[in-house]
Amino acid sequence: MKLKLGYFYYDLLNLYGDSGNVRALDFHLREQGIDVTIDRLKLEDKKDIASYDWIYMGCGIERSLILALTDIRKYRNEFSEAIEKGTHILATGNSFELFGKEIRMPNKSYTCLGLLDFSTEYRARTVHDLLLPYGEHQLVGFENHSGVTVDNNETPFLSSEDRNEGVTKNHFTGTYTVGPLLVRNPFLCRELVKELILKKDPSYQMKDADYTVEEEAYRNSLNWMAETKLS
Repeated sequence: MKLKLGYFYYDLLNLYGDSGNVRALDFHLREQGIDVTIDRLKLEDKKDIASYDWIYMGCGIERSLILALTDIRKYRNEFSEAIEKGTHILATGNSFELFGKEIRMPNKSYTCLGLLDFSTEYRARTVHDLLLPYGEHQLVGFENHSGVTVDNNETPFLSSEDRNEGVTKNHFTGTYTVGPLLVRNPFLCRELVKELILKKDPSYQMKDADYTVEEEAYRNSLNWMAETKLS
């Protein structure tokens, strides 16, 4: 089986070890016997959106984000089709803002793809570690952003009594949580590996996987954050 991954704007949107998400997914797919191709794409590269089984974008400074916006607008229709057909897309940090309707910065507003029903408003910067409920798990992460999601009519990635975070639609996931997400939360990586493989071939026999290092790091993070009472 072959799977093709697209790492978009790897040179612009990679502030917090975001490339670790791609490397972790690549490693654990190969562990399952999958032939993986990764395209690391820059602004000037032609992008065949429909060819990818998984698309990833990471976090960048505001200038880099707007540069990416000028390019990604060319592919609005292709991304619309990808989201509707359920292509797996992960956008961490501020990159998911590109898929909403508008980014409102203090001195200027930018029209985005408008593929998801929310906007972003830039306010005071938020910087801290995160320990948040995610289904039966606790999600470990880090955030550093000025953007706040407003007018959101999409399903949040995380939803609890005191926090709504990110957006989801079909297999699109956008979250301000960085770190990188798939490395720090091995249950997410396991889930994604399984989904990508079984989407391609529902009869595929999954192999035993070794997440020993990731699980130990995850437990250490949980213990440290519990001790410091992060939430």
